Amino acid sequence: MRTIALLLLCCACKSAPAAAPTPSGDDATKYYPLAVGNSWTYAQRGSDKRETIQIVGRDGPWFLDDHRGRLRYERDGVRDSDRYLLHTPLAAGAQWSAVENLLVQRFEVTTTDASAVTEAGTFIHCAVVRNEQAMKNGKFVTEWTYAPRVGLVQLVTSTLDPKGQQQEQTRLQLVAYHVQ
Repeated sequence: MRTIALLLLCCACKSAPAAAPTPSGDDATKYYPLAVGNSWTYAQRGSDKRETIQIVGRDGPWFLDDHRGRLRYERDGVRDSDRYLLHTPLAAGAQWSAVENLLVQRFEVTTTDASAVTEAGTFIHCAVVRNEQAMKNGKFVTEWTYAPRVGLVQLVTSTLDPKGQQQEQTRLQLVAYHVQ
């Protein structure tokens, strides 16, 4: 699930090749602010339980959180130890893939103009990343919603039956955050 920028080559006698066009879309790092001390608290719908994830240190280019997570910025986006979470340029229709446990995962940005209303606030111009995994009788769908300069504000999982009926399974929403 990597987005490959189109390379435009113009050939003409005695002229240099044209420069590649700049891909349109946002820098993915805008949607996932990493700094020691940043934290995000989430609640699952239907539960009083809350979970806070805080960035507590660095290991070279990696930001380390208090749940043993590792995140980093790279030229191509924001990644954890296994895959890109967000890929630059971040634009509707952008796609990338990753292999985890011998399973190919495909990610697609469905929009960069979503809104999300959570206990932590109302967020606009959000990017929504969607992943669908085949199941015996349909698909398992995960959608991550990222707000600019805030990070992950919502995570929704659902099942999609062969007729296209979608049934929500879990919804995790941001209830508080601190970003520098």
